[in-house]
Amino acid sequence: VPPGPQSIQVGDKILVTGPIGRHGIAVMCARDSFSFEPAPWSDSGSVIPQVTALRNAVGGNLRAMRDATRGGVSAVLHEWALECGLTFELTESRIPVTESVRGACELLGLDPLYVANEGTIVVAIDPGRADVAVNAVRQLPGCEQAAIIGEVQPKSLSPVTIRRTFGSAQPLDEPSGAPLPRIC
Repeated sequence: VPPGPQSIQVGDKILVTGPIGRHGIAVMCARDSFSFEPAPWSDSGSVIPQVTALRNAVGGNLRAMRDATRGGVSAVLHEWALECGLTFELTESRIPVTESVRGACELLGLDPLYVANEGTIVVAIDPGRADVAVNAVRQLPGCEQAAIIGEVQPKSLSPVTIRRTFGSAQPLDEPSGAPLPRIC
């Protein structure tokens, strides 16, 4: 078991094991009878193969792991920032999002970083082992788009920031209240 968020250090890499937001968008579309083509599908599934691949590939170089369910990736990173006292900087262009999720989010006015996942995990890892970890996870079915999406920085005014495609780093707000309906 990784030691947890308190062990996260400046320079550590943040990775996700697949495209984000698939479960939440799939459930919302099914519940509200949205007819998107192609229809979004959930990433619901066991994360045991991902965890096993990571442990076998990089062992003790894992700092923290967590599934990105309620509140999505944003919620995980805000919780970790609170526990370790550092800032997480994401790069938007590196975040894997399927076209169906991206399209649904654009039409519904949602950011995929706040949408639930059920088979995708967020990992903080030693920077020297991040590429090995991503390559190990990419060998698993459904994880071919695993990616390093950010890096841990010294504490700044915002616990989580994102470098948008055009521009400088901007604060990524913490999920508040219930921005999305409970889906499970």
